[in-house]
Amino acid sequence: MKIEDLHFELPTETVDEGNWELEKWRKEHPMDYFKALHILNMSDDSTVKAEVFKTIYRITRMHIPDVLYKYYSLSDNETSNMKKFQTLSDGQIYMSDIKDFNDPFDGQGFFYDATQLADIERLKPHGGRFIDSFNAYIKAASLTSNGIQSMPMWAHYSNNHAGFCVSYDMKANIGLSSCTFPVQYTDIRLDVTSLMKTQAQKTADTIDRQTTSGNKEIILDDLTIVFMACLLCNLKHTSWSYEQEFRCTTGAIAAGMPYIEARPKEIFIGMNCAPRHAERLIKIAASWKIPVYRMEFDERSEQYALTARNMNDSV
Repeated sequence: MKIEDLHFELPTETVDEGNWELEKWRKEHPMDYFKALHILNMSDDSTVKAEVFKTIYRITRMHIPDVLYKYYSLSDNETSNMKKFQTLSDGQIYMSDIKDFNDPFDGQGFFYDATQLADIERLKPHGGRFIDSFNAYIKAASLTSNGIQSMPMWAHYSNNHAGFCVSYDMKANIGLSSCTFPVQYTDIRLDVTSLMKTQAQKTADTIDRQTTSGNKEIILDDLTIVFMACLLCNLKHTSWSYEQEFRCTTGAIAAGMPYIEARPKEIFIGMNCAPRHAERLIKIAASWKIPVYRMEFDERSEQYALTARNMNDSV
């Protein structure tokens, strides 16, 4: 779908704040980044766009649950395992390059045709390429609203229950929460060629104008492309919807990278986790003074579910 073909009817009814329920609102109004981008581009004024983006950002905050989870795999690679334990012990989450995610099509929910920009003088030598890869400017970490009962998450992201899961109180982790966005699942890719062409031409004109004026530093006040990338990097194909992902994203060269502060709330040890790994996780939980559980499955229970056995007395 082309970005210029986006069209949405904006609501006009008044919200009854007395009967408003957050969970009900979340279900009825899932985050729609296509609609957000449509609203963002309703004005050509960069100042207005900045204010609109602030409002869109505030709306994304309303979709962030109080608690999110992250599944970690453990393997025979003890060097990798030790890094994960140390990161958890330090109260951090590792931020990856999107190209290193397990889905090679991650970050491909939008695109532009560079040949359509080739008539812009400054881009002619580059075949119209304005930005080679939006993903190169972003680091990210995946969280989920799926709790500890998600057997697919244990199987796929915790090495068939050999790893562990950590819960994070998003209200207590302001830095983590402020960078986290709900993922939108879609089977449509958005063609942003027209927006890219407009912004590329604006950028080229600004550079030419400021260079002619003798400016040594070029100041760009239109952040449309930044806003677009910030929103659309949270698109994933519908087939991944079982993950219920929330994505923490930051600039690739932001302060502290490749880690972000994240104080753990609880630790859940996979039922197939090696004893030496479980022992290390129990000690980390003790150092943080937080609950730690071992996941189990009752072979004689009628409940098709995992149970969490408290391990805090095992230190």
